[in-house]
Amino acid sequence: MSAPSSSPFTVRRRHRPYRRLGSPRPHFEVPASTPDGDALIHHIPISELQPNAFSLGVYGEPALECDDLLASITERGILVPLVVTPHDDDSLTFELLSGHRRLTCAQLLGWKTVPCQIRTNIPPGPPREQVVLAYNRQRRKTFSQMMREADSLERHHAEDAQQRRLANLGKPASQDDSPDRRNSDDRSGHANSAGRTDVAVARAIGLGGKDAYRQARAVWKAAQADDPRARAAVAQLDSGGKTIHAAHKDLRRRDRFTAGFRPTPYDVWPLRHDTAYGIPHPGAIPAGIIAHLLHYYTEPNALVVDPMAGGGTTLDVCLSMGRRCLAFDLAPVRPEIAQHDVKDSFTPECGGCDLIFVDPPYHTLRARRYLTHGAGEEPLAGWLAFLEQLARDAFATLRPGGHFALLLANQTEKDLPAGHGYLDHAFFGYQAIRSAGFLPERRISCPMSGAYLPQQIIRARRDGRMLGLVRDLLIGRKPQ
Repeated sequence: MSAPSSSPFTVRRRHRPYRRLGSPRPHFEVPASTPDGDALIHHIPISELQPNAFSLGVYGEPALECDDLLASITERGILVPLVVTPHDDDSLTFELLSGHRRLTCAQLLGWKTVPCQIRTNIPPGPPREQVVLAYNRQRRKTFSQMMREADSLERHHAEDAQQRRLANLGKPASQDDSPDRRNSDDRSGHANSAGRTDVAVARAIGLGGKDAYRQARAVWKAAQADDPRARAAVAQLDSGGKTIHAAHKDLRRRDRFTAGFRPTPYDVWPLRHDTAYGIPHPGAIPAGIIAHLLHYYTEPNALVVDPMAGGGTTLDVCLSMGRRCLAFDLAPVRPEIAQHDVKDSFTPECGGCDLIFVDPPYHTLRARRYLTHGAGEEPLAGWLAFLEQLARDAFATLRPGGHFALLLANQTEKDLPAGHGYLDHAFFGYQAIRSAGFLPERRISCPMSGAYLPQQIIRARRDGRMLGLVRDLLIGRKPQ
């Protein structure tokens, strides 16, 4: 169907300035406005409109963000016309400069034509890209969209700077070329010279100052280099779940276990979560637990295996500390984690490894946060059988002298078998380790922190209950 008759554009149709099939391209000299001050509106068939590849590259497919706009257009029609320019390849079509989402909505509604304004004499390449960016200046954008805008603007500034350098060859120095002038901020929002491009770009994309932009650029650059933690940070920035400052802080902290690492000399590791390692995932553990484990029980270049890798915390800490890592999971969330069910034993490449670390889901306690068919959904007898088989498989896989580490927490109140006040999974883990043939090496307390909301703490005090924070790391050594 065409645009509703109530649309404000239907009463202002002048003529159809697009070409018929086989006719020569007319030279459009569309005035900026009619004598009464209104822009000329041309109803152009949707079949003669083509998307702008640059716009799609920066802002993505419009179908992914059209829901609210579709409802508005269905009710009121298109209130702001699309902006197009005659296509460069003389193919009887127009290229969109603004209005990809409106066009998608019109297509979903089955319209045949859409109201457009036609702009001419906009050459392809950087000039047209700048026009597209200008039309999207007030758009609500994700972090990724802003940074793709910044990529284009930086290229544009680099080209301008190169032209200025070529033009200034042989030109005598002037007061405007002094170092102080070159490094000063241009309050108009433009870069005076090389070194102030970040100021101009930051203001153009709406980030404000150069400091926030430089932090954003560092995170974006790491994500473009395929850093999994930076990619996860970008996803959180896009969804509004993290600030640029927090993402950059995480990025800078990711090597804190390489230089200046001071391990605790005690067998209590009261460590907190560090979002610089791993990506968000149910049951994520503090990276410091892995770092201390590697420090005390492995050497550089040791092979570490994590069969329940989750968000990849073990992977990232191993990378920081110079250890090799093989990571597996039932449902991998990162390309570095291979899909494998540890209930089917360990894969052949794990043979002869130096350390196996496992943080298993506790009997039914965390099962609802994971996929079905995992160990966490087993009844208690099945879960204990899984734990014993896991220890036997680890014993067969490790090299002589290698270590098996199990991180286990107590289970209190929820999902307890009849007659049990709590389940001490550390005791079950110790029995499994001993039965498999390991020599007990150490039991380390790794108390949980920050797991309860203030109202839960108040309620526990009122009801005379204790909240569970007990968690233990059990270390077993395979005899030489």
